[in-house]
Amino acid sequence: MTAEKRTRLYLMAANMGAAAIILFVAARLLDWPDFVKGLSVGILLVSLIMLLVRKLRDEYVERLWASGTSLAFAVLVVWFLVTPFAEGLIDGFRAAPRHRDLPMELAPAVALVAFFIGFHAARLKASL
Repeated sequence: MTAEKRTRLYLMAANMGAAAIILFVAARLLDWPDFVKGLSVGILLVSLIMLLVRKLRDEYVERLWASGTSLAFAVLVVWFLVTPFAEGLIDGFRAAPRHRDLPMELAPAVALVAFFIGFHAARLKASL
């Protein structure tokens, strides 16, 4: 397989992952059947495996990977610092007891969304 085909396959896997994230978020917000949620998670897992296996093949792909992982890390740091405070503040204003730890439940999804945003933003910036 040529380097161009490998890069095309890698970018297709990144597009699949981004589409799977969008499908999963839509399925959760619109309360679609569990099949759709499971399908989107399956597509995301296949996409992530393809991305991890081929992550540092050339400088362009390495730059895209680094952009995605850097943004995901930065967003998670901000997420873990800000959201517990915001959740406590909101619960305090509502005088409601804290029922569940929402920031920790959403952290993996936030990290994946941030990774694909960073990845595709770097890809868009490189193509301009």
